[in-house]
Amino acid sequence: MSVFFQRAPLVAAVAFAGAAQLSQAQQLEEVIVTAQKRAESLQDVPISVSAVQGSKLQEAGIPNMAALADYVPNLHIASASVNTNIYMRGVGSGNNQGFEQSVGMYVDGIYMGRGRQYRAGFLDIERVEVLRGPQGTLFGKNTVAGAVNIISRSPDPSDELSGDVAVSLESFNGKQFEGGIETPISDTLAARFAFKKRETDGYVDNTLLDEPEGQIDETSYRFTLVWQPTDNLDINFKYSNTEFERIGAPSATKYYLPPEQRDALFPNRSPFASIGYTLTDFFYPELVAEGEKEFVTFKDNGYGTNRADGIGIGINPDSNDEDYDNYVLDLNWDVGGGTLTSITGYSEYQYIDGVDVDWLPLQFIHRDDDQRFEQISQEFRFASPGGEFFDYVAGVYYEKSELEFDRRVTIDTNMDGLVPQLLSVNSLFTLLTSGAYTANQIARNHYYKLDSDSYAIFGQGTFNLTDTFRVTLGVRYTEENKDVVSSQFLSDDLTGIDNPSDNFFLGFIEATSFNTYRYNFNEDRTTDKWIPSLNIQWDVGEDSMLYFSASQGFKSGGFTAADDQEPGQLDIATYPCVPGQPIEACYDPTVPNDDFEFEDEEVDAFEIGGKHSLFDGSMNVNWAAFYTLYDNLQTSIFKGVGFGVTNAGKSEVQGIEVDMLWQATNNLRIGLNGAWLDATYDEFENGPCTAIQLDVDPFCGTPQGFTSNDLSGEETLYASDWSATAFFDYISTFESGLEFFLGGEANYRDEFSSSGDNDPLDYIDAYTKVNLRAGLRSEHWEMMAYGRNIFDEEAFAQSFDTPVLAGTHTQFMEEGRVYGVRLKFMF
Repeated sequence: MSVFFQRAPLVAAVAFAGAAQLSQAQQLEEVIVTAQKRAESLQDVPISVSAVQGSKLQEAGIPNMAALADYVPNLHIASASVNTNIYMRGVGSGNNQGFEQSVGMYVDGIYMGRGRQYRAGFLDIERVEVLRGPQGTLFGKNTVAGAVNIISRSPDPSDELSGDVAVSLESFNGKQFEGGIETPISDTLAARFAFKKRETDGYVDNTLLDEPEGQIDETSYRFTLVWQPTDNLDINFKYSNTEFERIGAPSATKYYLPPEQRDALFPNRSPFASIGYTLTDFFYPELVAEGEKEFVTFKDNGYGTNRADGIGIGINPDSNDEDYDNYVLDLNWDVGGGTLTSITGYSEYQYIDGVDVDWLPLQFIHRDDDQRFEQISQEFRFASPGGEFFDYVAGVYYEKSELEFDRRVTIDTNMDGLVPQLLSVNSLFTLLTSGAYTANQIARNHYYKLDSDSYAIFGQGTFNLTDTFRVTLGVRYTEENKDVVSSQFLSDDLTGIDNPSDNFFLGFIEATSFNTYRYNFNEDRTTDKWIPSLNIQWDVGEDSMLYFSASQGFKSGGFTAADDQEPGQLDIATYPCVPGQPIEACYDPTVPNDDFEFEDEEVDAFEIGGKHSLFDGSMNVNWAAFYTLYDNLQTSIFKGVGFGVTNAGKSEVQGIEVDMLWQATNNLRIGLNGAWLDATYDEFENGPCTAIQLDVDPFCGTPQGFTSNDLSGEETLYASDWSATAFFDYISTFESGLEFFLGGEANYRDEFSSSGDNDPLDYIDAYTKVNLRAGLRSEHWEMMAYGRNIFDEEAFAQSFDTPVLAGTHTQFMEEGRVYGVRLKFMF
């Protein structure tokens, strides 16, 4: 752990000791949150909550949820090429697009059904609330680890015309334009329009292509209309759109297995691994030296040996092209005995990905995804006025969604002419079949469609037994139905990569080397769950509160979206067919294997905590201690030649979280947030095997194997033992009315495992990122200079085995040092 955070408790103690002499400092502003579906002070909510105001997001240059995770202990969000890893308190979803999220995200009251929606950038945000721990009663399914509640700004008909615009210029040719304008249209009607345009060249240097990697072009806007026809009725409509394009990915092969270790560690490696190593050694020996450099990658991104002739493999170069739409109609009607709320939501997105999944300078393996998602939801909720002996919230919820995608994984063993140059044959397939099969490229083409319907009824009631003691009981009933179609055909460049082929050699190679087959599965499932909760709250004096909670939750089961899976009549990586035999006479392609469907994940959670306002309201100290048991964990497992899913294990999670905010003087505010976490697999006997284990036993962890990777007692993914943030904000006012402001943060994260097999080579080292900013502002303008990660810490978001190349590892890099200036005008 860094020296700074080893000393953090001492710093906090000194702060407490000195605070008694500074009690005349102004009080902290009250923070209002809606974590319990009604507006309440943060200090009154008996939940572990972190609230970040929209002004803080803008000042600190936090563009999205992944960047915000640095500021919230026990929250980890990292975007890879296809998957978005979202983990709270060491619990999240694995790398399978069939998994739903463990941390639910809500934008203006609308549930965002897929992890990909975490990538959309922040726009005109009022605040972000991060709720830790299961939130099943009020928020519903898929919140077994927590929930993120994002609230955007809304206009008020009683306000005057106002607006702001800001321009930022950054390192890596970064540019950002953002702003908003709101205006009253009448005494009861107001509108607001907000926008953001962000561009950057990327912070990773691709020395093979001689261009920056991870270039971003993002455009967002939101239109909001508020109508208040009477004092008792408020209608709020919002429409937002985000278009996001990324060229390349900030990832690199950072550990390339040396030749002298290959035979010793991987004597049974596949022919594809051997040819990949041989060609890389011969044609690109500089890969090792490039991998040792910081913020550098060395890969072809699908172009092959010559970028001038365009894409050599797949459909798209390494890139993302994403489009998100959200519609929200929020109606609040004060009917005298309480407030009736109706929230109607529609969200959709489409993205097209191209991924160079060999992460090498070779034209070898490429993946293309075209995914579409559509969701409609309706919630009716009634909340009592509050302040009575019995306060309650009750409602009903309906949601319907459709997830659909086409995926192609293409393998080229001609490698844009490198194989003929070195081996004098057109491809590795020619060698493997003694000339019987001469294709250069083969592909698996996967189609997946998941239709889901969800119904729920919920209620939560609080008994205010005394002025200082209350008990809250809650329950939610959910019923969910899912129907899936998952089909796949194989193809090659002999008959056309877009055309299905039943060539015997194609089927044999895909099955035995990649566990990939032609199939057509059509299945359905139904889930129904009761989710109870209990909360006891005790006000200790006027400025402190203690609470205890016990709750349950679940994450919905479903169907794997993996394309490398065998039909149910076959053993893993076997191909019993003979040349000329129809597939249907060899196996039944309509019968899935046992891993195709996975069951619900369940959780029991217990938490005690306290919220304290000290020194005449100038300091808030909030803390929580928790113990959580997860059962039937939805996990990805490696089955020898491909990934499957299973409900394989249990996990035990416990820890402590502390948030401290101190208005030390009228000019200086100091904060310290920290967490200790112990998250382990209580039972996980068939964990994914490491590459070394798989070389000894290709069927490690399966019934066909003789070894396993028992991870029982090992830590879970993205579970840093310690994480913390220390920050300060200082303001000084001149006689002229100008304000000078200075602020900064130090965000620390302890080491963590980022690979499901807990391979030591895929552990991410501890790191600390430091940000600073300073500027001047008046009533109508502001100018600021800032730096993010000013010490240029090379931190990694994820590390994993490089596909096919057993023993080699690839990492995704987080943002390096960025300097910038911003000018803002307000009216």
